[in-house]
Amino acid sequence: MIRLVLPLFVLLSCATVVQARLDETPAECEARYGVVIEKRPALQKLSDPEMLVFTKNGVTIDVEFHEGKAWRITYQKRGMDAEEIESVLMGEASGSGWSKPVKVAGQVFRTSADHSRVALIVPNLHPDSPVALVLATRDFANANRALFDDKQAELVSQGVLQQRLSGKGTDF
Repeated sequence: MIRLVLPLFVLLSCATVVQARLDETPAECEARYGVVIEKRPALQKLSDPEMLVFTKNGVTIDVEFHEGKAWRITYQKRGMDAEEIESVLMGEASGSGWSKPVKVAGQVFRTSADHSRVALIVPNLHPDSPVALVLATRDFANANRALFDDKQAELVSQGVLQQRLSGKGTDF
């Protein structure tokens, strides 16, 4: 019996190490992940100025905030497997589930059933690189897309890119 229970306990404890929690405050993230090991400039210009970096049980966790709430979380771990990824996704979906995976250019995209969350899974590109799981709110995804569209329109106006015949400027 102990041979069955112990491996199951180890598997569950590893799988629950990185439960995503979008919409948490910096203090809630610190309570969940421990001490902040680094503060970096946010990647998305509409984010709060700093993102927080944590590490817990071999997982590096980058959290970007908007108006004091987590709106993008990236988990990186060498050897992160499908069960760990699925556990994080289920923890974030609040029971609503996720879409079937859509694979594009080696990356996997998923959307929560209520469409409030998006996930991107980036496999390791070589044996020494970690697997990355990026979770974001729909607001982050929309803001990111709007910034992309603005940058693309700017490049079209400068003649760096050609606009497609559709006239939308986003059909590249």
